[in-house]
Amino acid sequence: MFLKYFQKIDDISSYLFSSVCNEKKLLKSIFKNSRIFYVDIGTNEGSFVDFLSKIFKFKKIVCFEPINNLARNLDKRFSHLNIEVNNLALSNISSTKKFYEYSISSQSSLYKQNNAYKSIKNLKKIYEVKTISFDKKFKKKIKIDFCKIDAQGEEIKILKGMKKNLKLKNIRLIKIELSFLETYINVGSNYFEVISFLKKFNYKLISISKIKFKENKILFADAYFLSS
Repeated sequence: MFLKYFQKIDDISSYLFSSVCNEKKLLKSIFKNSRIFYVDIGTNEGSFVDFLSKIFKFKKIVCFEPINNLARNLDKRFSHLNIEVNNLALSNISSTKKFYEYSISSQSSLYKQNNAYKSIKNLKKIYEVKTISFDKKFKKKIKIDFCKIDAQGEEIKILKGMKKNLKLKNIRLIKIELSFLETYINVGSNYFEVISFLKKFNYKLISISKIKFKENKILFADAYFLSS
């Protein structure tokens, strides 16, 4: 009797107050206590690697970070883990592309910012970086547990460069940044295209976290897609 009563209270509380995704609980529900193979595309300073390292043990970590000094720092900071840091950008092809590095490193991109956020539009320098496709890097049938993609406008091209791995279901869970407003020149919102593209490969949208707003409109959100 009491158990049923408290269960109802718990269900009601969950419904009323669970308005934010608890990423730790979500990931634990998927991977349990397993050691994971993790790929981080757009690692930046490594905050998400640090977050995951407090939850899981890793089989291996493969990072892609085009900013040279950040890539070197990642190697030093996570030298105690089985980590491989690639000082490259991911795209749909192997090439050389212009890269815009901003004072706030997380805003750096293969594309130049428009005027959506003038306060953080402080361009440090422009230079060329090498790009590679996911499928070229991961040619073997390696099973990747978790892949995070945060590439400031290059997300769709990265997905197109990993078609073979998506088709083979080599990646179990994908976390990717969805954009709803244009913040880079000649780069539109990607949310519909990302969802549609991953649906073709039977990846189901299961959760959304870290929603950012501008003037009460959704600007960005991180979305989780699980292979089904």
